[in-house]
Amino acid sequence: MFNFNKSVFSSENIILSIGVFISVICYLLLGYYTERTESIQLFAGIALLFSFYLFVVFKPSLSDRNFNFILISSFLFRAIFILAVPALSDDYFRFIWDGRLIEEGINPFLYLPDEVQKQSLLVGEMNNALYLKMNSPNYYSVYPPVLHFIFFIASKLSLSSNYGAIIILRIVILLAEIGSYFFLTKIIAFLKLPKNRILIYLLNPLVIVEISGNLHFEGVMLFFVVASFYFLLINNIIFSSILFSLAVSTKLLPLVLLPLIIKKLGLKKGFIYSLLVLLLSSVLFLPFINQELISNIGNSVGLYFQKFEFNASIYYLARWIGFQISGYNEIAIIGKLLPIISFALIMYISLKSKLKQSDKIFFESALTILFVYYLFSLIIHPWYLTFLVLISVFSNHRFALIWSLLIFLTYLTYASVPFMENAWVLLLEYGLVITWYLSEKNKLKLA
Repeated sequence: MFNFNKSVFSSENIILSIGVFISVICYLLLGYYTERTESIQLFAGIALLFSFYLFVVFKPSLSDRNFNFILISSFLFRAIFILAVPALSDDYFRFIWDGRLIEEGINPFLYLPDEVQKQSLLVGEMNNALYLKMNSPNYYSVYPPVLHFIFFIASKLSLSSNYGAIIILRIVILLAEIGSYFFLTKIIAFLKLPKNRILIYLLNPLVIVEISGNLHFEGVMLFFVVASFYFLLINNIIFSSILFSLAVSTKLLPLVLLPLIIKKLGLKKGFIYSLLVLLLSSVLFLPFINQELISNIGNSVGLYFQKFEFNASIYYLARWIGFQISGYNEIAIIGKLLPIISFALIMYISLKSKLKQSDKIFFESALTILFVYYLFSLIIHPWYLTFLVLISVFSNHRFALIWSLLIFLTYLTYASVPFMENAWVLLLEYGLVITWYLSEKNKLKLA
């Protein structure tokens, strides 16, 4: 009388269903009931999410039905955050603030929030609330023009509601993630990789929590990057350069991959590609350009390399050596020296990469370049690693997945006041990540 399909009740189906159910609960708790100071609750949720994630991505294969189930679930997880106010990051206050400035016709690159407040250029209770909660009132905006356009749209459509602006910003990010899915599938098909590879990015808890949950616009940048890579692979350098310039005009980080792109295209096409990226990026900055723009951005970027530090590796080692020699923090010198070394290594990796052998080598080299860049950086926030996770989709390396778990340990910094980093956490994080990377690299060489 009843015709049950036994495959529905297979052990794999049951495990995946339980995993999705537990993940929904965890994302609800992380999105609506967890502050970044609540370490035990935060880490318990992340541990459960990564247990399910690693089970799925390290599984040799999934049936078509289960693959589609997990794929749909990954977007359900993102949708859970739609109505949430970010609790693990306060960067969104500045996003909305900059959007309000543009809506009032004020160039966000020209005025410090302190100056805006003192001169009463932006009035209203909602704007005052933004100012009081902002983490950067003494710094000029450093967000590129694509982000400012998004901030403006969110401010305009939210009708001065900060909560409304949050929802609009999150919808924009969700749409970008859908776009990333579209181009990820195209690249996976082009490279003839298993379709399950897409879950490395789409199901990753760091990606979901930091991009969809905490409103970090790496999600928009990565959409432009992956779209640009697709057109690069099919040799459409015009579309690729346009999309790459949009990526750079969202976040500057993709620029570290430009030497590798030039190597892939060859000197002549690479020059044309770089010129197009430069010209298009400049056009996007035009609405904001005036005499003070470069100076103010330069000051903010200078502070980034000479004052701020968080979750660094090589920099902290160099800082310790500096303390032993001079007795004080040599960040002013080290902060200038490390980017130079990083740039030299990026150029070396780009030039020596044998990209003509296989398109897959391009992504292996891109992953190495990003890893080197992060190792020499003074600041590595959790959401920065989403770029590494995305590139891992096309690579045989999996160290970025482990790092995407370990980097949540940095939230221990906020468990005490004043905020303080734990040296043992840093040693565990980077010790495991570097060891894993070297082990993988050795195994891949022998394969």
